[in-house]
Amino acid sequence: MSVRSLLAVAALATCSASAAMAADLPMRSAPPAPFYAASPIFSWTGFYAGVNAGASFDNRAGRVTPNGFTPANGFRNATGDFGSFRGGSSDVGFVGGAQIGYNVQTGMFVYGLEADADYFGGGSSGRHTVANSDVFPNGSLTLNRRSGDGYLGTVRGRLGLAAFDRTLLYVTGGLAFGDYGTSYHSARFSNAAGDTSVDFNSRGDQGGTRVGYALGAGIEYALSQKVSVKAEYLYTDLGSRNYGLYNSTTSANFTSKSDSSAQVARVGLNYHF
Repeated sequence: MSVRSLLAVAALATCSASAAMAADLPMRSAPPAPFYAASPIFSWTGFYAGVNAGASFDNRAGRVTPNGFTPANGFRNATGDFGSFRGGSSDVGFVGGAQIGYNVQTGMFVYGLEADADYFGGGSSGRHTVANSDVFPNGSLTLNRRSGDGYLGTVRGRLGLAAFDRTLLYVTGGLAFGDYGTSYHSARFSNAAGDTSVDFNSRGDQGGTRVGYALGAGIEYALSQKVSVKAEYLYTDLGSRNYGLYNSTTSANFTSKSDSSAQVARVGLNYHF
């Protein structure tokens, strides 16, 4: 065999060995891409229930109109009708209770209906004194105020905008019902002739459930698929109720009207089913 043939055989053997060794080496390839589970998109659609707590403030006691304070019935320097004046209370009271509702989300818009029932704290009892020489010549009137504790319930529609996925901005309004409101239950008129007590007359409207309206707005944020928190403001008005303050000895009397309107600020926690 010639030298040239031997060289060719050697080269072929070398190539075969190199290919066999390459086949035995591990293959190099790109690692698989990591798998990330997509977070579920939050939806406000569905039933929910929860609790709330907050404060009532700017509770108004209405107006009181005194009549019949004349010298003939023992009130010196007091003649005719004193006219009317507005008395009120800005005491802050506790509000707390529970709510239940249902939402439907269409795109960014959320439509819902919510009902709630709360204990309503109208603030403390106290006194309101009027000393005006034009209204009460040479005298003053002190009215004893009863606190507005009671209850408040609402059934309201909600219209919201879920512009930031888990954040809902909404306005709300609807029916309000309950029994609350500061009222005057007794009074004492003081003048030069001395004090004359005018006590509450039970012939007046002493309370009971009344119906009005509620308007407000709020913001709600979903902490998870099941839990959300909210902050809400409501203005409520249950109309007015009348009271009579009367003194049988002098026939002097008052007509007292309680407006029963209030503002409520509260926070809440909801569980979504």
